[in-house]
Amino acid sequence: MAGDWTVTDGAAAIPEGVLAAAAAAQATLGDKLAVLRALSEPFPHIVGPVAGDRWISDLEPRTAASGATAAPGPSGEGPPQPGDDPAGMSAAALLEGYRTGTLDPVEVVDTCFARIDDLDGDIGAVAARDDDAARRQAALSAERWRSGDAGPLEGVPVGVKDIINTRGLRTEAGSTLFAGHVPSADATVVARLREAGAVIVAKTTTPEFAFGDESGDGVANRNAPGRWAGGSSSGSAAGLAAELFPVALGSDTGGSIRVPASYCGVSGIKPTFGRVPRDGVFGVSWTLDHVGPMARTVEDLGLVLGVIAGGCDTDPYASYRPVPDYGQTAESVQGLRVGVVEGWLAEGCSPGVDTALSGALGRLEELGCTVEPVPFRHAELAGIVAWVITVVEFAAHHAGTMGRIGELTGSAACRLAAGARTSASDYLKALQARSLVQNDLDTVFGRVDVLVTAATPTTAPDPATFFDDGDRLWLDKVARTFLPFNVTGQPALVMPAGLDEGRPAAVQIVAPPHADALCLRVGTALQRAS
Repeated sequence: MAGDWTVTDGAAAIPEGVLAAAAAAQATLGDKLAVLRALSEPFPHIVGPVAGDRWISDLEPRTAASGATAAPGPSGEGPPQPGDDPAGMSAAALLEGYRTGTLDPVEVVDTCFARIDDLDGDIGAVAARDDDAARRQAALSAERWRSGDAGPLEGVPVGVKDIINTRGLRTEAGSTLFAGHVPSADATVVARLREAGAVIVAKTTTPEFAFGDESGDGVANRNAPGRWAGGSSSGSAAGLAAELFPVALGSDTGGSIRVPASYCGVSGIKPTFGRVPRDGVFGVSWTLDHVGPMARTVEDLGLVLGVIAGGCDTDPYASYRPVPDYGQTAESVQGLRVGVVEGWLAEGCSPGVDTALSGALGRLEELGCTVEPVPFRHAELAGIVAWVITVVEFAAHHAGTMGRIGELTGSAACRLAAGARTSASDYLKALQARSLVQNDLDTVFGRVDVLVTAATPTTAPDPATFFDDGDRLWLDKVARTFLPFNVTGQPALVMPAGLDEGRPAAVQIVAPPHADALCLRVGTALQRAS
């Protein structure tokens, strides 16, 4: 029977104990899977699964260049002052300090390494580093500033998630299967950072393959002591919160930039699908994966996105649309129509998170925006659609790993087994059901310019008591507000918006496809108003 077909080969190699654990974890999703399976011919206007993936096909001819090449102008923070600690500065402030000669890239990089030495033994944000190579790059940056040849991120220290290849610097994807792996070439995003003058100071910690163990162990959250730092870009977020580096790269398949940004009190953007190429990045799901920047300020997100965005022949999904100047985010938001989602997506938030969201909406109204409620009928369905696609494509990515599944962390093994045993019927129905979510958001963005939602429904949880609900946990308690926008590929930005019992609370700003600059504009306005 079709319902018994599996999507990937190699399921027979999975030990019975792993299959049993996977079945138990997925059993918590039984009612959600039942809703997906009950859908009957809901897709009259499409001819196949991929026809619903409109942001994938909405690409310009492959003629546009990649990101920006000129150094940005002065930051809104003002120039650094004597005695300022470079470790706590934004990238924009560092660039202004380099431009005026009040800061030196070598000294700034040394400050980052000293801070990593002092703090990271307790935080666990750094997976690998090469101090000598970073100092050589910083010295080159100092010379370029003196000669007037500075790039747009010249001398800015960057942390790079450990699933993203860095030439000559260990990249293990959080897995013992890749222990000691040193790539011979950079991922395109890293090559663009280097070309722009950025200095790679650290590879940042991630659970196995960015989809493995999420028990909360291993990375400490400096802004919420004793609480989970989130995943899977946990090292990037925790390192930013601890001021180990000013900007970082993360990846986001179902919230993996936005969850840790929310819990750790930093900012991050999942760009439009295809806006940033993913070649040289360990894959989880080829139709849901995104790479994007993380930082302590929204302004810095724009600076980094302008460098890493743009088409790439080695990523077939990469968009060749022209790259706008994402660093220019200071335009007024007066007159923008802001949507607030009603129904399931907005439920389940703690009182403190609701208060943070209300405060952000109030500030936007004070800035001249109008706020109105909007429906999102298939928000809950979007979560299970994302989950089915993710586990199946994860298993397809790692089909060659089935014979070593016993060496993986528990969660990675369970999710690999779940994907291998998912039926082709369920996978194809999940691909088709994307169109329902896309149609919902077409209606929403026919009425409003942006959506503003809570980020994670609660602030950083206690890992000792939180991980008790199988894989339903991620869908309902963690990435509830994030998964729909992986399904549709729309840009989504998370930024701090207040405190809940002393822990960071955050909001999410979502815009139509390719309107990443609008997310940044609204986020900048909110950050400055706060």
